[in-house]
Amino acid sequence: MKNILVLDNEFLKLTVHADCSGEILNKKTGQLWKMGPVAWQDTSEINEDVVWTRNPRFWCDYFIGRFQAKRDGDDLIVGVFGPPWTELRGTFRARWRLDGEDIKLQITDIDEALPSLNFPPPIVSASLVIPDGVGKWIRKGSPGMECRFMAQNNGLNMRWFGGLADDEKQGWQVIFDENYEHIGCYQNSLLIMPTFLKSKGHWLPSRSVRYCFTNGGYVGLAKRFRQYARERKIFRTLEEKIRENPDLKRMLGGRIVSFFQSCTDHATNAENFYQTPANAGDRLKVNMTHADAKKIVEQAKAWGMKKGLFNLRGTFAGGYDERHPDIWPPEPALGTMDELKGLMNQEGPYLAALHDNYQDIYKQSPSFPDGVIRTRAGHLMWGGHWHGGLTFIICSKEQERYARRNWEHLKTLNPKAHFIDTVSCVRFYECYDPDHPLTMDECRESKMAMMKFFKDQGVVLGSEEAGDFGMYHIDWLENRHTHVPHQSIPLWPLVFHDAAFYARYGTGGTGGGEPVSQLENWLWGYMNYWPAHDLASWPAKEKAFKASLALDDFHARIGMDEMTNHRYLQDGLVEQTEFSSGVSVIANFSNETRTVDGKEIPARGHLVLG
Repeated sequence: MKNILVLDNEFLKLTVHADCSGEILNKKTGQLWKMGPVAWQDTSEINEDVVWTRNPRFWCDYFIGRFQAKRDGDDLIVGVFGPPWTELRGTFRARWRLDGEDIKLQITDIDEALPSLNFPPPIVSASLVIPDGVGKWIRKGSPGMECRFMAQNNGLNMRWFGGLADDEKQGWQVIFDENYEHIGCYQNSLLIMPTFLKSKGHWLPSRSVRYCFTNGGYVGLAKRFRQYARERKIFRTLEEKIRENPDLKRMLGGRIVSFFQSCTDHATNAENFYQTPANAGDRLKVNMTHADAKKIVEQAKAWGMKKGLFNLRGTFAGGYDERHPDIWPPEPALGTMDELKGLMNQEGPYLAALHDNYQDIYKQSPSFPDGVIRTRAGHLMWGGHWHGGLTFIICSKEQERYARRNWEHLKTLNPKAHFIDTVSCVRFYECYDPDHPLTMDECRESKMAMMKFFKDQGVVLGSEEAGDFGMYHIDWLENRHTHVPHQSIPLWPLVFHDAAFYARYGTGGTGGGEPVSQLENWLWGYMNYWPAHDLASWPAKEKAFKASLALDDFHARIGMDEMTNHRYLQDGLVEQTEFSSGVSVIANFSNETRTVDGKEIPARGHLVLG
């Protein structure tokens, strides 16, 4: 095949052929990466007007695309051909350039006839590295081998993906760069490639990705993105955030106790799913009054909780997820305003926060439908079915307006911390309402502006899950990071462990029982998370609560550390992490005692070194 582009420097050599297959030689290591001539092309814009873009893609969604390219100065003019590969679907320009040890690819002048674009063809790899949840290592035979589309907060929580060679050391990485909000990826088995998306039905003038390389395995890929994120001020460290707000240090070496005070049971919620309603009409269900919550706070401290945060959920009008964003006044059935102020006024090494939400709005909210996203068809965008019923999605441009309005009430409680649900864990949206039109890049900017508003009020700021863009402002995150043997790799803490404090929903949700397993928390350096559902069931938690205090002490040692390394030991059921202070943790996920370097680690147990 004819070479139409050869770029060469002291680090890399890139060769691109006329069919857009190619090779990349890493001169430092001698690793040769190959790209084939084929890239699957989706038949749609992919980015549908729905709350969650569909990840799985099927044969009816895509076709096998091939390319023909010709040189035009520094650019390649590339044609996309569909089956039987004589039918031209559209053209675009691709400009490759070497940037030191990286390769930058810029895509411009995309034909409007192309609904989306997957390019360049995938690099042939032995395994894939995907920043989803805590992190995934997809190898032959792994779960998740089907064809999938992923993007920021829609299968990816960081703006990159990568692959490894057979030796599991040599690796490559694609970082979404210019106009990254409109870039994702298409995975089919062990092949993955960048996906470029339109903005409100049209192509932006330009977008780019950056190819980076490592000989440090998946850890090296994570650290390369950490360098990129640091250079571009995507995140700040906890040390920097604590200098700005010393109250944040109250969480170091502590835990989160989460209260679920109340919610409204709606008969229509059951009817929507052909279930029998528990009651006729709507009924407020009170799990815990302010007086009950105060007793639990006192007991938690008496049981040995030295530091940390009490997060109150279901405190506002109607209870949990009932009238967002119209939260004021607090639900009167829970107690007096003075009692709530007393709960919020935690002294010494403790903080209290209120659960809030500016993404969701419900039909029963007085402000509904003001500010709701409208799709290009003019419909209101709906989301999931939560405690308040079917939710609708507030346009990001309107969220700060509601936040500023509510703060005039919230500040009377003198909050030191605040939890704004979902702000950094949902995808970027578009809105077609003429009063508040929105593009995906404007969606990110608006979310950042709302987070900055709360930070400017001097609160310690928490949220659910995260995308990397939120890590400049977010101080603590409650997440659903779970462990899958032989697949989970801690990409998120390898990049962001020292950027925020983290706690896991032990049962997958914000309510429920005590954590199912603490082993992941030891391995990843996360905090304890303890749900408090009602006063009656709380005393039964005492033994487990006290038994977990050692994790608090461990968190005091490493909670602000960078995670520097992770590796699998033995058969993959024993893992080790290392932190910048020199502390290391070995976790045994097997059901039998294992011996590592002469030290026995019990089944489902751990060992702290250093």
